[in-house]
This record gives sequence, C-alpha cells and structure tokens, in this order.
Amino acid sequence: MKKLSVVILTAVLLLAGPSLRLASAGDIITQDSGEKSGNITVGYDAGVAYTVTIPASVTFTDSEKRIERPLQVNNIVLNEGSTLSVNIASANHFKMTHGEGYIEYSLLVNSNAVPKEDSFNVLKVAAGDKSGWAILEFVTDLNTEYATYAGSYTDTLTFTVTIN
Repeated sequence: MKKLSVVILTAVLLLAGPSLRLASAGDIITQDSGEKSGNITVGYDAGVAYTVTIPASVTFTDSEKRIERPLQVNNIVLNEGSTLSVNIASANHFKMTHGEGYIEYSLLVNSNAVPKEDSFNVLKVAAGDKSGWAILEFVTDLNTEYATYAGSYTDTLTFTVTIN
C-alpha cells in the first residue's frame, strides 16, 4: 500500500511538471527573466519574556532576626525603550499580625531602607539588560509588646511585575 501511494504521488508530480508551484514560492527566475536574482526575508519575532524569582518565605526566630533573601529577574527580553519594574506591597504595613496583635519588621533593599508605603518599587531593569537582582533584608527586633496572643504572626508581601 505504501509503495502504491509513492507511485501515485510520483506520477502526479511528473504530470504536473513545471506548472506545479508551491504556495510559498517567492521570486521566480527563469531563463527569460531579465533579473537573475531574487530576495527573501529571514526573520524571527521575539516576544516579551522574563523570569522573576521571588523568595519563598521568611521566618524569624529568637536567634535569627535579620534574614537576607535574593530577588532575581532573568532571561529578560523587552521591547526597546521599555523597563521592567518589580514592586512590593505589604498587606499589614510591615507588621506580622495575629488577631489584634502584631510584631513590626522592616525591609531593606540592597542595604537601603524602603518607605513604609502600601506599594513601592524594589527593582527596575531596562530593555537590553538580560538580568537584574536585589537583596531583600528582613529585620525585626521581635518586640512582643503588641503581641497579645500566642500563635503565628504573619504578613503577606505581594510582588507585582509591570512593564512600562
């Protein structure tokens, strides 16, 4: 059966001969053509791409009150003139909460204090750069003056990526 299909296909191609054209044919050059050269375009459309790696978690202990974690952006491909920004927002204004109680902490980015705003930028990477990073340093004195109950005190940091 396979041989029969090959024979039929070969016969069709031979009968069609020079009149058979491929749908994607570009310039056609024959012996009668005045111009003996042709052009094609070779290209690739690169889409915007990036990988942002945020820290998995931070857990303070009585002996570990200063914790560093990396924030990394890799494999960056942006439109020319664009900037990738990573912002952080704290759900509880940099307080680990449990019920009505809380324990404050602060965040340093590359050893610089950050504003205690609802959302702020921690990393910018311009188009053309393939990667970027920041060291996030979480610091607390574990002051339990406002920790009214035993239990787990937590905050949620949200990392948001935008391209401008």
